[in-house]
Amino acid sequence: MKNLLRAFFIFLLTFSFVYANESHALSQDIVENENVNNSLEDMFENNVGKIEEVNGKVTTIYEDLPDEFYVTSENEVSLNEPDVTPSCGSCIHKKYTKVSSWTQSSDYNFGWHPGFSGYNRASGYWFSSSSTVSFTASVSYGPVSVSIAKAGGSGYYVNADYNRWSRPAVHGKYIVTKYQVKEYDGAGRLIRTYYENKPSAKDTYVKIKYR
Repeated sequence: MKNLLRAFFIFLLTFSFVYANESHALSQDIVENENVNNSLEDMFENNVGKIEEVNGKVTTIYEDLPDEFYVTSENEVSLNEPDVTPSCGSCIHKKYTKVSSWTQSSDYNFGWHPGFSGYNRASGYWFSSSSTVSFTASVSYGPVSVSIAKAGGSGYYVNADYNRWSRPAVHGKYIVTKYQVKEYDGAGRLIRTYYENKPSAKDTYVKIKYR
């Protein structure tokens, strides 16, 4: 590993740029997202539409979430109302209806890009134009899943000042959506109604930070 780092450092000095592959290292303020497939958390994670360059920024574009959806007792998300099962007393499902949404911050710092484990002396960084990597960040309304263009590959190059130590961070819009939640039992009877605020990220992009 030391030899690899030494060779990589020489490469930087020779060509003055970083072509970095994704790292599996975790930082204190970034953790990997390991949610169950088709869960409510996955829906907020997997609504990535495409990656494109916007005003010189490698930007991950998100699709709009549905205004109404259901969550089954198995924590699976569906756009259709689950079947009524009167014999199952524990089969509780929830109906989420969007009430409102607002931008908590138009340029929020969600944390470090998970493809880079530390600062580098580099004149730029490469990011994929076809694939993303996701991580979970903690915000004031709870954990939020963030997707961003994956490090390495062919795609976009983000310039950096080689004379300074730099590290890519992930910025974007911090959105909060308020949902009305109706909880039903297996027979389809309404148990209770309450409200939840769900945080989400949108239009995330790479921003170079210096120390």
